Amino acid sequence: MINPVRVLYAQEHGASLPIIGAMASAYLVSDFLFGYPLGWLADRWGRKQVILIGMAAQALLSALYLPVSDPVLFIVLRFLEGIAAASLLPAARALLIDAVPVEQQGEAFGVFNAFFNASFLLGPALGGLIASLGYSWAFIGAIVIRLVGIVLVVLLIRNEPQARSRNAKQPALGSVFKELFAWPLLASYLIAFGDYLYLGFDLTLTPVWMHDHLQASVALIGLTYTAWAVPNTICSPLGGKVADRRRRSTLILIFGLAQVPLYFLYGMLSQALLALLLFAVHGIVYAFVQPAIDAHLAAFSGNHVRARIQGLYSTIGLIGAFVGSNLFIPLYLVNFRFPWFMMGLCYGLCILVGGLIIRRQESKNLPRSQMLQEDQAKAVTLGSGSHL
Repeated sequence: MINPVRVLYAQEHGASLPIIGAMASAYLVSDFLFGYPLGWLADRWGRKQVILIGMAAQALLSALYLPVSDPVLFIVLRFLEGIAAASLLPAARALLIDAVPVEQQGEAFGVFNAFFNASFLLGPALGGLIASLGYSWAFIGAIVIRLVGIVLVVLLIRNEPQARSRNAKQPALGSVFKELFAWPLLASYLIAFGDYLYLGFDLTLTPVWMHDHLQASVALIGLTYTAWAVPNTICSPLGGKVADRRRRSTLILIFGLAQVPLYFLYGMLSQALLALLLFAVHGIVYAFVQPAIDAHLAAFSGNHVRARIQGLYSTIGLIGAFVGSNLFIPLYLVNFRFPWFMMGLCYGLCILVGGLIIRRQESKNLPRSQMLQEDQAKAVTLGSGSHL
């Protein structure tokens, strides 16, 4: 709800483009700094407790935007929001891995991503519409929704029995390091770096780009997020099912590289309605790559380091977002098309290198369950054709 209006709200209160860039950097730096420590806390203390604290902090911080008039204070709020955000996804994704069998984790992450992106069906569109009455109403709506989320977590998530005791014997530091930085995980981290480059652009420039160069209204900016989320929400469970039945590297390479020309097309746009169409196509393509990456990451996540691996994955991604936000602003000032072109090149390189590393790892020791599933799927296909 806040994404389409946060930058415009800050501009209304006197924030310059450098301050807007500093807001994004503050968020990304704090999320980066606290991603791994809060993942460690979720592994040791419990996923549910960390999620609850993070959601409560987000609700409070949304409320603190309302009385702020000094633009510099927006930078402080974004830093604190980064800490709160760092507590949520790593713990939630680790909780999912805890609860779902390995052979269904691709589909589970597809459903998870569908629900996650379904928030973009309502949030930005509703936030953009409410903001027509005043930007502050979007923040009020976000407070209410987060309070509802806290109630859902309290009622529906049980304290996981696998939460480790403070007195439990911990593995050696060297062993943990090897688990956190194994080659298959390094490939995922590299892809996350490239993927999050767009987040750096989105946090700083997407609303400005659409408003200033595509002549889009605030409501239309919100609908753009929805245009991406609708097909992504529908297709993500299907993408997850495919990831459980095919080599994940195949999906990563095909659908990851398919995004590169889309970034170049964004840079060539001059009409907001065409942006809606491209975002819809992008949502479909992304639905087939992200569950494959998530399932690959889960397959190499040990029980006692799951939240930390998820935290590292997000942390490396946020480095990419930080690089993107600081790199794209000067490029944008030269020509608003240049950030899109640079994004496409960098993301494509990360996908290609990371995907090939994963492909090589699969060729060496692809889990037998996944190989059997591929063989069975092929056998069923051939058998069906023969029967017909």
